[in-house]
Amino acid sequence: MASSSNPDLWSGLSGFGSSESATPDMRAALLKVNAEMFVAAPARDRESIETFETLMLGSLPRADAATLLALARILAPCADAPASVLDYLVQHAPEARAIVLQHASHLPETVNRRQLATPSGRLRLAARPDLDPATTHRLLLLGEEAVAQALAANPAIAPDTASFKLLVQRARHQSALARILLERDDLAIGDEAPLYLMADAGRRAAIRQHVAAMLSRRRITLSCALTEEDVAEILAVSHRGDVERLESLLSTLLDFPLSTEWHVLELGRHRLLALALKSLGMDWRNATRIFLSLHPALSYPLSTIRELVREVRDVPGPVALALVEAILGAKVLSREHQE
Repeated sequence: MASSSNPDLWSGLSGFGSSESATPDMRAALLKVNAEMFVAAPARDRESIETFETLMLGSLPRADAATLLALARILAPCADAPASVLDYLVQHAPEARAIVLQHASHLPETVNRRQLATPSGRLRLAARPDLDPATTHRLLLLGEEAVAQALAANPAIAPDTASFKLLVQRARHQSALARILLERDDLAIGDEAPLYLMADAGRRAAIRQHVAAMLSRRRITLSCALTEEDVAEILAVSHRGDVERLESLLSTLLDFPLSTEWHVLELGRHRLLALALKSLGMDWRNATRIFLSLHPALSYPLSTIRELVREVRDVPGPVALALVEAILGAKVLSREHQE
């Protein structure tokens, strides 16, 4: 790419700036002029960038703090600003560090490492629009909820990346993280369906519509049929309040691994039981009997059981099964059921 900047001019200015006859004010002015010329250039090739980098690194040791701060303001937003120059500014001027962190289009590796070392630095990194996959991965390694939430809200973390999939996986057990992800408008059905339990009523309805459309497009047929003996056993274990046995039965009847973690009595997960019963073909009357007998938390207040019965009554069985699979991560939206 041709450059409109002039390396020869910079070479002359560099010699002038290093002259013993140059005053501090002259050197400061020269550095700022060079930085402004570099930023203003409509195109910068490798030679131009390297020439500028050499000039700056040779002159910066003679610059005072005010000049370093001014240079940080000029150079930080420039995508081609040499990382070594930004790193020097960060290391030698505390005020410049804040400007580089806030405005730099890319962070020098040394700055990146320092930010990764502290909780506040990790939060700042997680909100940056230029996050690279390696840094994102390193941010996620520590499992900090605040950092995960900042990443979830960051459009730079695209839904088709491994880091985003990890965020969705964690959000299945972190309601605050799930709510942040659900505010995004770029979620695929495979990302929003696992978060169904944390969604509000309007978003749940939209997710059900998306799942139904997906099943229709892929011509997926989902069905389960309970025998009278199955129904009787489910009612019996519910009457005893034996939630562990009930969850084991659900896994067996739905052909899920016995290690599947349902936790249907945990707050925020009661709706999962309603979906599971509907996916098995349980009618709403028997489902109501289960809600009334399994645990008081499922039937009090009255609005709670009404919500659960409405889920059983109104959600189509195939949609309910696809949602259960997505929430539990037991299968991937029933792809193995495709005809």
